[in-house]
Amino acid sequence: MGKIKILNLRLLGKHGVYDFEKKKEGVFELDIYMDLNLKNALLSDDLNDSVDYSKVVDLVKKIFSESDCNLIEYVAGRICEGILEKYPIQKVVIKIRKPHAPIVADLDTVEVEIERISK
Repeated sequence: MGKIKILNLRLLGKHGVYDFEKKKEGVFELDIYMDLNLKNALLSDDLNDSVDYSKVVDLVKKIFSESDCNLIEYVAGRICEGILEKYPIQKVVIKIRKPHAPIVADLDTVEVEIERISK
Protein backbone atom coordinates (compact mmCIF):
# COMPACT_ATOMS: atom_id res chain seq x y z
CA MET A 1 0.00 0.00 0.00
CA GLY A 2 1.16 3.53 -0.62
CA LYS A 3 -0.04 7.09 -0.64
CA ILE A 4 0.22 9.83 -3.24
CA LYS A 5 -0.26 13.36 -1.92
CA ILE A 6 -0.88 16.53 -3.89
CA LEU A 7 -0.52 19.41 -1.47
CA ASN A 8 -1.69 23.01 -1.55
CA LEU A 9 -3.09 23.06 -5.08
CA ARG A 10 -4.35 26.63 -5.49
CA LEU A 11 -7.40 27.14 -7.68
CA LEU A 12 -9.60 30.13 -8.40
CA GLY A 13 -13.30 29.69 -7.85
CA LYS A 14 -16.59 31.36 -7.01
CA HIS A 15 -17.84 28.84 -4.46
CA GLY A 16 -19.87 30.26 -1.59
CA VAL A 17 -23.33 30.89 -0.28
CA TYR A 18 -23.37 34.67 -0.65
CA ASP A 19 -23.91 36.61 -3.88
CA PHE A 20 -20.69 38.58 -3.46
CA GLU A 21 -18.75 35.28 -3.31
CA LYS A 22 -20.20 34.26 -6.67
CA LYS A 23 -19.24 37.56 -8.32
CA LYS A 24 -15.52 37.58 -7.56
CA GLU A 25 -13.11 34.67 -7.74
CA GLY A 26 -11.26 33.70 -4.61
CA VAL A 27 -8.27 31.43 -4.14
CA PHE A 28 -9.01 28.00 -2.69
CA GLU A 29 -6.32 25.59 -1.48
CA LEU A 30 -6.71 21.84 -1.95
CA ASP A 31 -4.88 18.80 -0.61
CA ILE A 32 -5.47 15.41 -2.23
CA TYR A 33 -4.46 12.17 -0.51
CA MET A 34 -4.81 8.92 -2.46
CA ASP A 35 -4.22 5.46 -0.95
CA LEU A 36 -3.40 2.84 -3.55
CA ASN A 37 -1.40 -0.29 -4.21
CA LEU A 38 2.05 0.82 -5.33
CA LYS A 39 3.72 -2.60 -5.02
CA ASN A 40 4.19 -3.02 -8.77
CA ALA A 41 5.38 0.57 -9.25
CA LEU A 42 8.08 0.02 -6.63
CA LEU A 43 9.45 -2.83 -8.74
CA SER A 44 8.76 -1.69 -12.29
CA ASP A 45 9.53 2.04 -12.37
CA ASP A 46 6.57 2.25 -14.79
CA LEU A 47 3.92 4.98 -14.60
CA ASN A 48 1.30 2.43 -15.71
CA ASP A 49 1.73 0.80 -12.29
CA SER A 50 0.93 4.03 -10.46
CA VAL A 51 -1.29 7.06 -11.01
CA ASP A 52 -0.26 10.00 -13.17
CA TYR A 53 -0.73 12.83 -10.70
CA SER A 54 -0.63 15.46 -13.43
CA LYS A 55 -3.81 13.86 -14.82
CA VAL A 56 -5.33 13.77 -11.34
CA VAL A 57 -4.65 17.51 -11.05
CA ASP A 58 -6.30 18.08 -14.44
CA LEU A 59 -9.38 16.13 -13.30
CA VAL A 60 -9.56 18.05 -10.00
CA LYS A 61 -9.29 21.38 -11.83
CA LYS A 62 -12.07 20.34 -14.23
CA ILE A 63 -14.46 19.24 -11.46
CA PHE A 64 -13.62 22.27 -9.30
CA SER A 65 -14.42 24.73 -12.08
CA GLU A 66 -17.45 23.00 -13.68
CA SER A 67 -19.94 25.05 -11.71
CA ASP A 68 -20.08 27.54 -8.87
CA CYS A 69 -21.33 25.72 -5.78
CA ASN A 70 -22.61 26.94 -2.45
CA LEU A 71 -20.61 24.54 -0.30
CA ILE A 72 -16.99 23.46 -0.49
CA GLU A 73 -18.19 20.27 1.18
CA TYR A 74 -20.17 19.51 -1.97
CA VAL A 75 -17.21 20.30 -4.24
CA ALA A 76 -14.92 18.06 -2.17
CA GLY A 77 -17.41 15.19 -2.41
CA ARG A 78 -17.64 15.54 -6.20
CA ILE A 79 -13.85 15.52 -6.48
CA CYS A 80 -13.62 12.37 -4.34
CA GLU A 81 -16.18 10.57 -6.49
CA GLY A 82 -14.48 11.69 -9.71
CA ILE A 83 -11.09 10.37 -8.60
CA LEU A 84 -12.51 7.05 -7.38
CA GLU A 85 -14.40 6.54 -10.65
CA LYS A 86 -11.36 7.20 -12.84
CA TYR A 87 -8.41 5.70 -10.93
CA PRO A 88 -7.64 2.47 -9.01
CA ILE A 89 -7.61 4.22 -5.65
CA GLN A 90 -8.66 2.47 -2.42
CA LYS A 91 -9.24 5.67 -0.45
CA VAL A 92 -9.19 9.37 -1.26
CA VAL A 93 -9.19 12.33 1.12
CA ILE A 94 -9.82 15.85 -0.14
CA LYS A 95 -9.18 18.93 1.96
CA ILE A 96 -10.37 22.30 0.69
CA ARG A 97 -9.35 25.49 2.45
CA LYS A 98 -11.10 28.81 1.99
CA PRO A 99 -8.76 31.43 3.48
CA HIS A 100 -11.06 34.24 2.37
CA ALA A 101 -14.17 32.79 4.06
CA PRO A 102 -16.52 35.63 5.03
CA ILE A 103 -16.19 35.21 8.78
CA VAL A 104 -15.59 38.11 11.11
CA ALA A 105 -12.90 36.51 13.26
CA ASP A 106 -9.14 36.30 13.59
CA LEU A 107 -8.42 33.02 11.80
CA ASP A 108 -6.14 31.70 9.09
CA THR A 109 -8.54 29.60 7.09
CA VAL A 110 -11.61 27.39 7.06
CA GLU A 111 -11.04 23.81 5.93
CA VAL A 112 -13.34 20.96 4.95
CA GLU A 113 -12.07 17.38 4.82
CA ILE A 114 -13.99 14.65 2.99
CA GLU A 115 -12.93 10.99 2.81
CA ARG A 116 -14.30 8.33 0.48
CA ILE A 117 -13.39 4.65 0.17
CA SER A 118 -13.59 2.63 -3.02
CA LYS A 119 -16.59 0.31 -3.28
